[in-house]
Amino acid sequence: VGKGLNSDVIMLASINQDTGDIKLVSIFRDTYLNISERNQYNKINQAYAQGGPEQAIAALNKNLDLNVTNYVTFNWEAVAHGINILGGVDDIDISSAELYYINAYITETVKATGIGSVQLTHTGPQHLDGVQAVAYARLRLMDTDFARTERQREIIQACFKKAKTADFAVLNNILVDCFPMVAIDIPFADLVRMAQGITRYNIADTAGFPWSRGDANIPKKGACVIPTTLESNVIRLHEFLFGDEDYQPSNAVLQYSQKIK
Repeated sequence: VGKGLNSDVIMLASINQDTGDIKLVSIFRDTYLNISERNQYNKINQAYAQGGPEQAIAALNKNLDLNVTNYVTFNWEAVAHGINILGGVDDIDISSAELYYINAYITETVKATGIGSVQLTHTGPQHLDGVQAVAYARLRLMDTDFARTERQREIIQACFKKAKTADFAVLNNILVDCFPMVAIDIPFADLVRMAQGITRYNIADTAGFPWSRGDANIPKKGACVIPTTLESNVIRLHEFLFGDEDYQPSNAVLQYSQKIK
């Protein structure tokens, strides 16, 4: 979970401690942004590859006018393991197109993680174990990477719903087992306190960034998602996360926006 690897999933979580509302925003991994202190422009997941979570957070902060201070980095094994401890997730509606591809992903995930599972046999709402849930969250061949991030947020919401009704012993078991499997800068004791108070939290809304976007095949960087424009998308992000209807982007964001344009 350190540098040298692209970040397959990038997600912001904003928690309003007064209301308990949580907002989740997927940052599309191919979004073309300023990824380093050397003003390099590339896909945002390259920031993690170059400098691990520290550089990834710094890139998100400067491109989106944020002040993210904490992170958790996980791999798919940790996700599958945690969901299995939770007892799986319920009511995930599998379409015909998803069923066509998902079993190959299940097989691949079993081989990569060493965690057992079984293949799916039918469409419609069903219970998924950890490996099946990971496979579902990785699907993108039948639609788009944007739709894939919607599936990832769907799995998170299903996990959160189940976690709110679970015994604390189950949540504590997830923390104890998964904490050594992730890179995190939040103290374990703080996570325990969050788990103890989980019922006061609610996932209020989710979205994908950038809302307004195009695409371009950029030499030596490949197919990129282009914010159109970064400035307008940052304004919308701050309205979505914080309810700020009159947000004015920083001069730095305006410069990045012009460069990307």
